[in-house]
Order: sequence, then structure tokens, then C-alpha cells
Amino acid sequence: MSEKTVRTLCFECHSRCGVLVEVRDGKIVGIKGDKEHPFSRGFTCFKARAVKEMIYHPDRITQPLVSLGGRGNGRWEEVSWDKALDIIAERLLQMREKWGAESVVMGQGTTRGLPPIQKRFLACFGSPNMMGTQNMSGGPIFVGSNVTCGFAALMNPDFAQSKCIVLWAHNPEASLAGLESNDVRQALKGGAKLIVVDPRRIPLAEKADHWLPVRPGTDVALALCFLNVIIRNELYDKEFVEKWTEGFSELREHVAPFTPERCAEITWIPSEEIERAAFSIAESKSACIGVGLAGVCHTTNAFALNRALCILAAVTGNLEVPGGLVNFRIPTGDRWCYGEDFDLMKNLPEEQANKMLVLQHYPLLSLLPNPAEVVWPAILDAGPYPIKAMGLFANNAMCAFANSRKVKEALSALEFLFSVDYFHTPTTEIADIVLPPAHWSERDDIEELLMRNYVFAQPKAVDPVPECRDEKEIFIELANRMGLEGFWKTVEEALSYRLEPIGMTYAEFKEVGSACTSIEYKTYEKNGFATPTGKVALSADFLAPYGIEALPTYREPARSPVSTPELHKDYPLVLTTGGRNIVYYHSAHRNIPSLRKHAPDPELHIHPDTARELGIEDGEWVFLATPLGRVEIRARHFDGLHPRVVHAPHGYWYGEKDGWERLNINMITYNEPLCPVTAGPPLKELLCRVEKHRSDAILNG
Repeated sequence: MSEKTVRTLCFECHSRCGVLVEVRDGKIVGIKGDKEHPFSRGFTCFKARAVKEMIYHPDRITQPLVSLGGRGNGRWEEVSWDKALDIIAERLLQMREKWGAESVVMGQGTTRGLPPIQKRFLACFGSPNMMGTQNMSGGPIFVGSNVTCGFAALMNPDFAQSKCIVLWAHNPEASLAGLESNDVRQALKGGAKLIVVDPRRIPLAEKADHWLPVRPGTDVALALCFLNVIIRNELYDKEFVEKWTEGFSELREHVAPFTPERCAEITWIPSEEIERAAFSIAESKSACIGVGLAGVCHTTNAFALNRALCILAAVTGNLEVPGGLVNFRIPTGDRWCYGEDFDLMKNLPEEQANKMLVLQHYPLLSLLPNPAEVVWPAILDAGPYPIKAMGLFANNAMCAFANSRKVKEALSALEFLFSVDYFHTPTTEIADIVLPPAHWSERDDIEELLMRNYVFAQPKAVDPVPECRDEKEIFIELANRMGLEGFWKTVEEALSYRLEPIGMTYAEFKEVGSACTSIEYKTYEKNGFATPTGKVALSADFLAPYGIEALPTYREPARSPVSTPELHKDYPLVLTTGGRNIVYYHSAHRNIPSLRKHAPDPELHIHPDTARELGIEDGEWVFLATPLGRVEIRARHFDGLHPRVVHAPHGYWYGEKDGWERLNINMITYNEPLCPVTAGPPLKELLCRVEKHRSDAILNG
């Protein structure tokens, strides 16, 4: 009997907690939290503890599959890796020859270390089109912050040292528990104030000094009101504003109409609560705004919201200070996960790079993958040129993106689709080929995304289940078959390339485990901010050539009680979607018994008063409807939201016949209009109605 313990990172979500994986005779037998990890400090969640169930699950795909008799009929043939890769290579080369390299898209869902390898592959192949989820997960935060102050400020909260924590559309206990919860608890124990801006009374709201249940889609108005209160009462950091910002007079004038009284009408939050929270932020020695990776992105006002929040941090003197928003330096520099070294705009000839789909409408997103919302029209309408083939890695697109019917229509219209996933999903079911990837415990990688000033080794604990392969190996094999020059030959070479800035090979680095840079504050005093003027752009006049407003502007959601009163008569409730549940990661994990028992059914949070008016019992199955259709969901009485607001989770489909149509909330969400700058979709600002379930059949979940 052989036994070992491997120190690595869990990647069942983006917390990437440190774990100790116990291995016996080549199989995982247990997982414990790594108390020496600087962020998670021994924490693990349900998902990490269920890893054995995942990798040894009887339904895991462990052999390449080729569809028989046409896509989507459920008939598959197991084939060798050589045959599957030969088919994929041949089809991609055929598409390039007939339609141009730009007709091929590579898509990802969970980042899973893929952007560097996907982008290098696309650059060698000649396509500018990588597709991802960044427009609805982090992208608007990155863009809004960088435009304002030249670094990704809102992605770098220093909770641990803060005297006032603002959680804006962010529930770290459910979404980033291992990465942030320890720091939040540490600050609260030290006496920090807590402000929670969320339509729902999340558990942390119970501990908050201020819970502001904002009407979904009106966050920008609240942020502008905070600025109004702080500026009008001269609570801003006068020295910082005078020396390190530009456009303050324009900002003062811009926010003046957003009084607490007017904001209360817009947001449904009492004016006195708004004013008290603004004072708490401004009067604290340090204040830290932590935003939800999805919460501030699922809105057509995403860019304006992230600009406004970054401006709020700036005028209160909370940029690059302990307990504020920190400018962490990533050890891998331009070779980090989304680093400029892999930028397709730089690594393709100019003519080909300029064909990137996103540039036509969203030029500020060139560093990020194409939003799916610009890819679907290119498939269906062949404009600006046709998209004919796609590879999807860790991406259950049929449930992940808004307007699932449109997504299926687009995927079905492709000439060729291959999918890489652990288990069958509604998306794999309509693919030509399905490939089985290695699990995070079965592959080597490095991680620095969201890891502050660290880069971590993620060594594999065990060899892959037979016939499953590291996704990086899949790209290496394809590049070799397709004769693509300039691509890496081995996984270690690819990882070592990313680690060159710290002077180590991957073999050396995994023995060390991690590397970090020192944390420096107020670096702008040496070099200014990385903006066109070297100052924080309160008013960003340099955006004018792109047709983008200089100041963050509030706009009522496209479908709301205010903007569409006639629609509101038929759909009288405001719907917000996608609140996180720690036992799941998006649409994954619902086939894992130990996880599913915690949340077997999609549950609609509805205020008890509203439910009684509609004659809906607690636990009753109902229909949730928007103009796009309706889905089935279990009603759960919850008094922690406004009586005119309901919340529905995302990601449910597993375990029911046609579950992606019956349970999947994205069947009734819209993929338009989008944020005009960052393509943020309106997933958290919809109108709906709740209907009695007319069927006698009760779902089992």
C-alpha cells in the first residue's frame, strides 16, 4: 500500500482554497483544508469534500464520443483519442480554408487556467475569436476600474484591515468563502462597520450596520446618491481629490440631482438609511468596497456602476491604502491568466486582429474574450462574417447564458461543435464530439487569477482517470496535428513560460508552492495613476472618441415598473436571478448526491405577504413567467426582500426530463439590451409574474 498527501488548490470555484489531498494506491481517499494557505487557512466547503464523488462518479465521461446519426439524438460512439482529435483537427482546418480562421471560436466557461493556452492556440491558428463569460463575470469591474484609476481596484479589496466594509451585490460566504470570508470576519471582530447592498437579506446582512435592499437595476442611482451626500457635506478627502483627481467640479454638478429623497423613490430604500450609510463610508478611517463578480455585471448599467463605485472609493481616499482597494502586483506580470502577453490583438496581424467580433460594438473589451452575446448573432446572421465552428471547454452554454432558446438555436446552426466536459450536459448533447477532461486533482496548473499578490502551484494529486486528459494536452495535440507553429510542446513548457517572470520552471515552482510580491501603498505618488492624465478620472473625457459618456449616468432598466408600465401590469414583480449557493458552482454539481441533498430544487424567494396575495403556499411548485416563457420552480416564503421583488437561482436542469427547458431560469431571461460599454446582460433587472402550477404532478427536483 502506498500513501501520500499532496498540497494543492481546489478548483471547484474561484476561491481556489488550499487543500491537502490524501492519496492511497493512486486514488483520492480524502481532502482536508490547508491551514498554511494564506487566504483559506484550512477552510474547505461541501464541494471540496465531494471530490471523490465527482472524479469516480459512474456517469463521468471517460472516453471520447462521436455523435451518431446527427447531433442531438442521444446516440454516441466511443472512439480513440487519435480518431477524435484527427476529426477535430481536420474540421477546423477545413473551416479555415473555406471561411477563414475567424470562422472558428474557442469558448470557455470556468476559467480553469485556460485563457493562456486558448489564446496562444487561436493566435497560432489565426482566429481572433475566443468566447467567454467575462462580460457577466468580472469584465465590467476590470474595465470600469481601469478606466477610472488605471488598475483593477474593485477586484482588490483589503477586507482584513478595513474599518468599513461595503458588500455591493456580493455574498462572499456563498461565492468566495475561502478567499474572502476569513478577512471579512477578522475585520468585523476588530470593530469594522458593515454595509450590505443587496435586494436580499443575505446572512451577512443580519450582521450589518446598514442593509440597503436596493431595487434591482437601480444601483447606479444609489452610488451617485452616496457621492452626492459625501460631496454636499464635504466629507470627501479634499487633499487627495485636489491633487490626484480630475473632473471633480463636473462630478459635483452631475450627482447633485441624486438627493436621498429622489434616490429613495428610485431604489425603494428609505432616504435616511441611504444618508446614514453614506456617512459611515465617509467617516471611517478606511473603507473597502467589495463587489460581486456577477452582481455588478448582470446589468445594462454595468460600466456606469463600476465607474461610480471606483469613484466613490477615490473621493473618500480609499485607493491604494490599507483597508481600501489595493493595487496588487501579480508575480507573473504580463503572463498572468489574462495578461497582455497573450493578447490576441498583439499576437495576430493587424488585419486579422481587427476582425475580433467584440470590437464592432465594445472596443474597450479587446483584452477580454468575446461575449457570447456577440457570437450568437454572428452564427445566426452571418455578420460581420460567418461563424461556423466552435470548441467549448467547461461551458454548459445552454444553461449558462441568457435566452437559452436562442443559445440552442445558435449552437445547432454551427457546422461543427465539440465540447469538453466531465459529464453530459444539455450542451454536450448537441455536440458532434465530446472529449473527457482531467479534473483539477488530475492535472498540473498555476493560479493567480483573483489571488491578489500571489501565484500558486496547483500540482496534480493523482493521474487522470483512464482516457481523461488535461485540456492543455488537448490543445497541444491539436496544434501538433494541425501543424501550428509557435505552440508549446508540453504542459510543463506552457506553465514554465508563464513562470519566467519569477525565474522558475514549473518543476521548480511546484516544489516551492507559491510566490508573492510585496504590497505597496500609494504607488501613484511615484508614477501617478495609469490613466491618460496620471490622475483618477472622475470625469473620463478621453472616452469621447468611443461615444462613451465621461461621467457614470443612471438609466432606468429597459424593463421595469418605471420604464415599461404597461408590461408591468402583466408582470408586476421585479425579478433578480443568480444568487450564489456554496454547494454548487453555476450549473455544475447537481448530479453529486452529497451536494444535491442540500439544495435539490430551484427555489423562488418570494415575500410571504406577496405569496398570500397569490394564494401560494410555502414549498409549492409554481410557474415563474416573463414575456419569453415560463419555468417551474418551488416557492419559498422569505421575508428578506421587498414584497415586489422575487429571486430565482440559476443553473438548475439536472435530474428532470427536458430540465434545461423546464427548470433553467435562463429560458426566461433576456440577452438584450446589453450594457453599451461592457455588454453586461440584464439578468438581475427583469419583470415577471408567478402563476399557480396547474399540473397535479409534483417534481422531485
